[in-house]
Amino acid sequence: MTVCIVVSGLIAGLKRIPLTNRIGDDGNAFWGIAYDTYLLFFLICGYSVQTVTASMIASRCSRGQYRNAGRVWRILWILAVGGGLLAGLLMFFLSGWISGGLFKTLPAQTAIRFMAPGLLFSSLLGLYRGYFQGMGSNVPTALSRFVEEAAGLFFMLHMASRLGGYGKQVGALLRDPGYEQAFGAAGGLLGGVIGEAAAFLFLLILFAMFQVSFKRKEKKDAGKNTESYGRIARIAVNASFPVMLTGLAVHGCYILDQILYLVLMPKAAGNVTNWGIYTGKYRILSSLPVMLVTAACTALVPSLAAACAARNTGRMRERSYLLIRLALILSLPLAVYFAAMADALLPALFSAGDMTVAAGLLRRGSIAIILQCVSVALSCILQAMDKKGNLLVNAVGALILHAILLSLLLTVGKQGIYGVIHGVIALYAAYLVFNLWSLRRFLSLRAGWGRMLGVPTAAAGVSGLVLLFMDMLLKGKMRDDILSVLGFVVGGGLYFVLIFTLHGITERDLKAVPGGGAVLSLARLLRLM
Repeated sequence: MTVCIVVSGLIAGLKRIPLTNRIGDDGNAFWGIAYDTYLLFFLICGYSVQTVTASMIASRCSRGQYRNAGRVWRILWILAVGGGLLAGLLMFFLSGWISGGLFKTLPAQTAIRFMAPGLLFSSLLGLYRGYFQGMGSNVPTALSRFVEEAAGLFFMLHMASRLGGYGKQVGALLRDPGYEQAFGAAGGLLGGVIGEAAAFLFLLILFAMFQVSFKRKEKKDAGKNTESYGRIARIAVNASFPVMLTGLAVHGCYILDQILYLVLMPKAAGNVTNWGIYTGKYRILSSLPVMLVTAACTALVPSLAAACAARNTGRMRERSYLLIRLALILSLPLAVYFAAMADALLPALFSAGDMTVAAGLLRRGSIAIILQCVSVALSCILQAMDKKGNLLVNAVGALILHAILLSLLLTVGKQGIYGVIHGVIALYAAYLVFNLWSLRRFLSLRAGWGRMLGVPTAAAGVSGLVLLFMDMLLKGKMRDDILSVLGFVVGGGLYFVLIFTLHGITERDLKAVPGGGAVLSLARLLRLM
């Protein structure tokens, strides 16, 4: 299962690199507009489905109420299908107004329409994944994510080429080259929808196989305290609102940035291209450290939650420090690597579009990567402490400050796409401060900050200076892909040695982290511990 999760995450993070090379920066802009539009509708109609389904099914099965669990399933199925269909239809028929009226980018209409069916499949995926999680198994979720990402990657590239070729013919007739990128982006999104459909069919087969044993348990249930369908529906709707609001607050910055940038910036041909560079190059690379930190911190949430339930303050403090330390140890070297090697890394990964602006965004945005990763760790701590209300308030507060600052940067400061990066830095800085303030109200975190911050910062700083020297010395004398790999190996190896030499992480820490045993074995082999 762990292998599926890791591979799925890698595919999800890297699959847009070959897509970017096929559709270019303008195509990425159309892709980003359509995907963020989809994200808005999904946050409203389908984001809470998996969480609510898992919790409602689990609470009834844990009490042996399989008949009520079956009734919960039937109601949630109706709500998920109805919500997905309604949202998909709205997205499809409002595509013209969204692309041309709201974002002033009418060619994105095709991509938005091709993405609309994904709302139904994503709602159904959340429903069935939540069902299996409620039954106590995460294996179907992990396997279905692998199927979704693998099938999505194949069909994304295939459909982008097919529809991009068709768009090229249309553009030749209409003397508008933008059609090739627009249809290529639409094809890539359609491939992702096909991947969702494949994962849904996979879960449907598993569900049909599982129903034999579930029906047997349901028949043995005497049916006492049977819940009405109306009561179940009210509970489901009430449980969905907090999850939906939290999702909008946490992920709303992507939608908000897109709206503010495309609406407030003076209309110019370069604006769409720059947005494509931001969403198709910077956001792809910046998401990789965040995904890594999220996976590592999420794995430690259950043990922290158990310590909170047992009111073991010492254990809570130890685990909280470990989450924050992990976020710093993992994010700092990657952020430094991106900043130091941006000029070589981007041409090595991407073969289409502007690299100069992308490198500038990646260098400036490296600080946002660190802030976001630490914010993720603090969010996981508050989540384990069951402080979801604080998380919601903090996310909303940071988002409001971000919106005000970004509006000023775009209109008064005239900073263009770099204003978006500066606004993102301010967003995660505010979110980090708010989360840290909330955490300090419930748990004293006074000791150890100097070492926790100083050691990874010093190790990353030294490796960064070495990478800068390498880039200055070898740039132009060595192929970009070779230089990027060499920089990763040298910088990563030096950082690894310094972290253990300076005692930035302990043997006990590594034993508590998934996969830490392999790292510990390597450190012992190199006589670093």
